[in-house]
Amino acid sequence: MKTKSTSSITLAIFLLQVWSVASAGYFYKGLALTSIDVIKTGEKSEGGNPLVHFDGTIEGRADDKDATFLKNIKEVKDATGKKVLEAEKLTVAQAKAIINQASSDGKGKPLFCIHGFDVQPRTHLKTIKEATLDKFNKGKFMPIPVMWPSEGGTTNYWGDRKTTPGAGNGLKSLKKALDSFPSKSLLAHSMGNRVLRYAADAKFKFDNIFMVAADVQHNIFNKDYINSGKTTDEDRRELQGMKICSMLTSRTNGKPKGKVYVLVNGADFALNGSGWNPTTFTSRLGAIGAHYRRNWALFWTEDKKVTHPDIVDCIENVGCNSKLNLWEKTAHSYQFYPQIVPSYQEKHF
Repeated sequence: MKTKSTSSITLAIFLLQVWSVASAGYFYKGLALTSIDVIKTGEKSEGGNPLVHFDGTIEGRADDKDATFLKNIKEVKDATGKKVLEAEKLTVAQAKAIINQASSDGKGKPLFCIHGFDVQPRTHLKTIKEATLDKFNKGKFMPIPVMWPSEGGTTNYWGDRKTTPGAGNGLKSLKKALDSFPSKSLLAHSMGNRVLRYAADAKFKFDNIFMVAADVQHNIFNKDYINSGKTTDEDRRELQGMKICSMLTSRTNGKPKGKVYVLVNGADFALNGSGWNPTTFTSRLGAIGAHYRRNWALFWTEDKKVTHPDIVDCIENVGCNSKLNLWEKTAHSYQFYPQIVPSYQEKHF
């Protein structure tokens, strides 16, 4: 006959075993993509895939050119005792198979999600994991987190701005890999839209592009801005807005299949603060929207004539403030709020 003490010990051992199994589990079992440098461990998973380590503390470089597909990400300690993330490194074919298997028709349609400033890999992975479980219809988009090196912290805002070109190059290096997905879309949040700017290339195609709370200047699509600068330079930054629109997949008639959707919250506390940066005093796209100019009274007014005529029809604003609850009105990281997710799914092909 078991005593009360013996039962308590048995229960304690059981709970310890459960905790041990849970803590040894995967942090994120899904597919992910990163331009953060990964370190080979020399070991392989049970499935034979190379195991690599990576971490948000690995600094980005302006000349980063590589990006990697990963799965089964978990937290471990490296040889020095430091906590890092370990994952299985995948080939493009393996990544494609995972995405296709997640779709009921066997033709996966990934939504690649680029995070913003001050977001570490664990945070981005957790956000995507929660969004996938609770908000996304699996028969439509499959969200794929895209991680780039972000130093984080308000004092490193400008450091992150300097590494976005490298993250953009890292994303661009995956063109061949991403071309294997005939239907795909892209979501960029906050400073992730700067990564998008530097990755912009007409040869890099997506059905739809969602620019959420975009921390880029509000006039990126304006004709006056696009036509400024050294007009003979095809790589000048003034053309990046045009290049973003050129990334839309074309129909048989040559017109874009989808659009660049600019998700806007005029009360966004982070972007309104960024707009008062004394070095630029430039309002941000995610707080104003495309197609806007100041009127005689200095208020913002919509006028599609300010947008470059070649791209005006492929850009559409999506107002988000009216969809937010009262306590969410000034939100900046609202990209996966349940009332916002349908904005992506409704535009899905």
